[in-house]
This record gives sequence, structure tokens and C-alpha cells, in this order.
Amino acid sequence: MSNSLVWQRKVLSNGLTVLLYPRPQANTAQLALAVEYGSNQEPAELAGVAHFIEHMLAGGSEQRIEQSRSIENFGGVMDLYTDREQVAGVVDVLPEKLEGASKILSDLFFGDGFESGKFEVEQKIILNELAEVADVPTIKVEEMLLENLFEYHPIRRPIGGYTKTIKHLTLPQLTQEHKTNYGPQNMRLILSGNFNKKNQDNILESFSNKEKTENPSTPQVKLESSKPKEMVVREKAGITQSYLSIGARTINATHKDAPALDLIGTLLGGGTSSRLFIELREKHAITYDVNSAHCKGSDFGYLSVNCAVNTQKATKAQKLILKELEKLQTSLVPQEELERAKQIMLGGILRGMDDSHDAMEIINYMEAQFGSELGLQEYVANIQGVTSKDIQTVAAQYLNKAELGIAILKPKK
Repeated sequence: MSNSLVWQRKVLSNGLTVLLYPRPQANTAQLALAVEYGSNQEPAELAGVAHFIEHMLAGGSEQRIEQSRSIENFGGVMDLYTDREQVAGVVDVLPEKLEGASKILSDLFFGDGFESGKFEVEQKIILNELAEVADVPTIKVEEMLLENLFEYHPIRRPIGGYTKTIKHLTLPQLTQEHKTNYGPQNMRLILSGNFNKKNQDNILESFSNKEKTENPSTPQVKLESSKPKEMVVREKAGITQSYLSIGARTINATHKDAPALDLIGTLLGGGTSSRLFIELREKHAITYDVNSAHCKGSDFGYLSVNCAVNTQKATKAQKLILKELEKLQTSLVPQEELERAKQIMLGGILRGMDDSHDAMEIINYMEAQFGSELGLQEYVANIQGVTSKDIQTVAAQYLNKAELGIAILKPKK
């Protein structure tokens, strides 16, 4: 199993990090390019610019549109996305078309040709996207929770930015952010699936010619010191249930407590055998679905529990969740339950590595956080080494009632 969790890693002379994960038995090949410039790295006054750049990569000129669509000529698909700490592009093509697809991906990320007319079009599209996202209660209540938990960290801002910042963003500002941050030393190239040595060498040679730029400056983030508000409640028209989110600030991905917190997320809401699924759905029938996860990156972390309930049952759901969080602090998790949670996490990782798209995301994330081809293998070992006492200790440190924030989005009367 350990070999399937390790990839090859090298750094080109221009600073580009290359990750190779060959799977000769696959029928397709995948190439991903990720730049370490997501919503957490952008200036507050330009909130949403990282996501806007992502739109412009494939839609910023007639040539870019034609190039992005031509991936389909290779029997392939392309996915571009923005998250907290990166913008990434992934192409999945027939093996014999890999080199052609790599040239397109390179041109989209490194090219600097953005047209003002296309900027205006994408600006309107993004404003429509923000309006659509604002209609989704699960996203809205998570934004409320993050605003509660974090006073300074940019994770409190939506990935897509705000309507006002998108409306006032200019093409020169966007172009400058692209020029500053889209250098090879700030990127990762991942090659996976069915490719041969010739494919690999030709692709790396073309990317090694990209010129290194000045290293972008990293915004300084103040340390969070204030306690979360006990509860934030807002109303929204057009919904019939209340959406509840309870969470706490935690630690970053490389912290020694991260594996135990990840397991707590699984113990609480990972599958039909999880504590909250049994309590809230099976025993009390007050929700259809409840989930819990520990989200983390290079300089942030938070654990959250989320569910939708009848407004009259919101207080009961809140009490049941708080009771389960308290139990983690006062009672040791039975060994059988802990081992089941570990198997759930391990199964999820291995299934992910069997999936061409998920494997790229896992490798990309592990490299971003740990900077090592052994990152995933070591993470799995750390998960397997967590004890019931570890769970109790970190639960008491991070999930005590004084550290929790609660957000409720309820129907507007």
C-alpha cells in the first residue's frame, strides 16, 4: 500500500515543482498546474481577484477561449478552480494527446493576453455567480461561521470576493496580480496516469523554459485572539428550514494535533456510523443529513458541524451537538470506534488515489502543505498512530464551549 501513496518529486531550475505519479494501467493521462495564489493570498481591497484571474485564464480573450475548448478535440476535459490557497487547472486527455494538452495549459497560465471586452464579460458572469452562491444556505451559514471565528484571517472572506470589490476591480489591477504571482517558482506541475518517459521529458523541457519572476510577497496575518461570539443569527427569505453551523478555530495542516482533529471530524460526522448521524438522524429524526469536517491549510484551521433542521428543532439540535462535543472531552473514545474511524479515513484516501481527478487534488494538497513526496504516506501513519487519549486531549483544548462559535440562518418571517 505504501508505494501507492508516494510520488516522484523534482524542482526545475526555474523553481517549478514537478510531481510525477505514473499509473501505466490507466486509459487516460492527467496534467495539473497549480499556482499558490488563492483567496487567502490576495489583497483585501481586491477580494475575489484570484477567482477573477481563474475566469480570465480560459475566457480572457478569443484565443484563450479557443484554446480551452480545443481540449475536447483531444478527447479530454479541463477543470479550472479557485480555493483558499491556489488556482488550479486540470486536464484529463487521451495519452497520445498529452503533450498538446500541456502546451495549452501552459499558454493559459503563463500567457498575458487579456482583452478588456472579455474582462467586462467575465465581470458580469462572476457577479451572476456571486448572486447564485448567495442563494445557497449551506454556503451562507458557513460564511457566517467563518466571519464569527476569524477576525483577521482572510479565510473570513468568500473565495469569490464581494459584489462591491468585483465591480470596482480593473483590468490593470488584475493583470498586475497575474504578472506578480504566476511565476514558475510559485507553481506546481503534476503529471499522472498513462504517460511514458518521452512524454515526461518533452513536457518538462517546455515548462523549464518559463522564466522565473520575482517572488511575490505574502500578506502578513494577525494572530487571532478574540473569542468567537456565542451565537450569530440571521434571516433569509425563501428557505423553509434553519441551517446550523457550530465550529471552532484549530491549527494548520502541519501541526501535530491535525491528525487527531481530522479523526474527530470523522467520529462526529463521517458516515452512517458516526455519532451525530446516529443521534440527530436515527434517534431523534430532526435532520436529513449532518456533516462534520476539519478544514485546514498552511496557516489556518477550523472544525465545523453542519445540519439543516426545522426551526423549532434548532435549539434541540444545538444541544445534541454540544453534548457530543463535550463527551469527546470527558470520555475516552472506545478503541473499536476509533479504529473504525481510521478505516473510514484510510478507505477514503485510497479510493481517492484510485480516482484520476481526486488523486491529482490529493497530491496537490499534500505537496502544498508538506512539500514532500512522502507527505501522504506520513500523514496516513500519523492517523494510524492517534490514540483515544489524543482525541480527548485535543477535544478539550480546541472544542471546549468557550472556544465555539455558532451560526444560524433561519427563514425570514
